[in-house]
Amino acid sequence: MRWIALSLVALNAVLFAWYMLVAPSPQLSSGKSPIPLESEGKKITLVSEISPEELPAPEKAGALSKESFEVEQLCTLLGPFAEEYQGEDLLQRIRSLQVKAELRDIEMQGQMRYWVYLPPLSSRREAYNRLRELQSQGIDSYVIPKGALENGISFGIFSERARAESHTSVLKERGVTAQFKEEPQTYMERWIVMPPGSTESLAEEFWRQLQSEYPDLDRRPNLCSEVLG
Repeated sequence: MRWIALSLVALNAVLFAWYMLVAPSPQLSSGKSPIPLESEGKKITLVSEISPEELPAPEKAGALSKESFEVEQLCTLLGPFAEEYQGEDLLQRIRSLQVKAELRDIEMQGQMRYWVYLPPLSSRREAYNRLRELQSQGIDSYVIPKGALENGISFGIFSERARAESHTSVLKERGVTAQFKEEPQTYMERWIVMPPGSTESLAEEFWRQLQSEYPDLDRRPNLCSEVLG
């Protein structure tokens, strides 16, 4: 019997040791949340959690400021003038008020136009030989004398895309591999150009007087890079 008692004591000792070292703590088994451990790393904060006052300045954060962008300057245009003397007269009046201005011929963009053509041939002689063939078939055409399509054959310039497409289709049915391209129609107009800020010194009375004398006069802003070259 003695050895049985000793065995029970030894077994109890083993169970006690196992319970102390391996079994979960009462805090975890009771369903309560464990106490969070302090992280050794740095805390991560979302940008949305930071107030505007705590955000770094743009130059420190690497953000682009307004000075990082090139702002296009606007000039003031007055015109157009059908006759040069009209523009010169108004130009002198503006300059007499110590305002910078100059009279310029400016290329303006008009309506789109559509050119039906054959691509340039290798020489002027070959172009005229091809022209004779086309005209012998009753096809109205001419050799393009200069420009990007020099030595090509033109079949006409149209103001409407549908007409250009239709004419191109008709030519293809007759065995002519014509093409068409669209390009803006440009023309020259005479305008007074005033640099940025120059109109600020002109009183409103000046503009009213100008409008009464030149009722058709147009005043408009325009990118300086497009009119000053």
